Amino acid sequence: MNGRRWLLGRLEPLLGAEHSACDDSVLLLSETLTNAIVHGGGDLVEVDAYVDTANIRIEVTDEGGASVPHHVDDPQGEHGRGLPILSMLAKSWGFEQLDDGRLRVWFEVPHTAPPDTRTTRPEDAPPPPRPHDGARDESAFAANSSVHSGDRDH
Repeated sequence: MNGRRWLLGRLEPLLGAEHSACDDSVLLLSETLTNAIVHGGGDLVEVDAYVDTANIRIEVTDEGGASVPHHVDDPQGEHGRGLPILSMLAKSWGFEQLDDGRLRVWFEVPHTAPPDTRTTRPEDAPPPPRPHDGARDESAFAANSSVHSGDRDH
C-alpha cells in the first residue's frame, strides 16, 4: 500500500482532511520512507504512526545499513533535500540505531484538533518513551558523512 494513502487514512478521521498537520506529516513520511527504501539495507521497512492530543509521531524503521541520516550540502543537486524539509516542518526529529542493527528515523508534527471531533482509541496512544540517541531539534542535521546505496523497490 502507498505510505501516503495509508497515513492520510489514519490522520484525516482524527484531524480532518484540511488540517495542515496531515499534509506536513504525509510529506515528511514520503521523505523518510523514500530514504529508508533507497539507503536502508534489507527488504523490509516498518512505519508506525502515533497521534496524541498535541502531536503526530511517525517512526520509519529499516533493516539498517552503513549510513545514518546526514545533510548533503548541494543546493543545486537532485538529492539531499529531505533533511532540510524535515527540519523545517517537524517539531522535532531524530534517529536511533537499534540493538539489532536496524535504523529508526522518527519525527513529530504538532497539531491542534477540536476535542469534540477527536476520538481517542488505544492504538492512537503515544508511544512509550524511547531513548533520544541521535535526537535533533528543528534546525540540526546529523553529522555523519558516510553514504551508501541499496537496490530496493518502492
